[in-house]
Amino acid sequence: EFLLDDPREANSEGGVFPAIFGTVTMTLVMALLVVPFGVLAALYLREYARQGAVTSAVRIAVNNLAGVPSIVFGVFGLGFFCYTLGAGIDELLFAEKLPNPTYGKGGLMWASLTLALLTLPVVIVATEEALAAVPRSMREGSYACGASKWQTIKRIVLPRAMPGIMTGAILAMARGAGEVAP
Repeated sequence: EFLLDDPREANSEGGVFPAIFGTVTMTLVMALLVVPFGVLAALYLREYARQGAVTSAVRIAVNNLAGVPSIVFGVFGLGFFCYTLGAGIDELLFAEKLPNPTYGKGGLMWASLTLALLTLPVVIVATEEALAAVPRSMREGSYACGASKWQTIKRIVLPRAMPGIMTGAILAMARGAGEVAP
């Protein structure tokens, strides 16, 4: 009963099923959004971007975002996703239902997108460190055998960096799941 029922009597009785379902769903949607984007961003920063002032500024910004409190992300998510993006979608597609918003209110997708922004720096930093840990000699050996840059990344670098990438994804999911309630 405790696990499968809905709460009742102002949450003093009943179960916790909606809380468990919401946590699992938001964490999975967040992971599906943040892991591919974070890995691609880290791959670009480590393997393709020319090292210079802009790349350094992006790395500093990503590291600074990792230290921003979750309440700041929550307020940003509410203001941008719910009140700006959601209200814009309502005005474009659901004008006949206004003033009762369809997308311009809190929802699972907006919360998941906010969690994705919150955990994106974790994935980028962990993936970039995992990519940097792959020895240069392995890359050079692949190039010496005639492989292109993408073939080297796909067959040499990513498989060797996969444990670090998975660690970053797990840490991001753990942080996201921990921040679901607030």
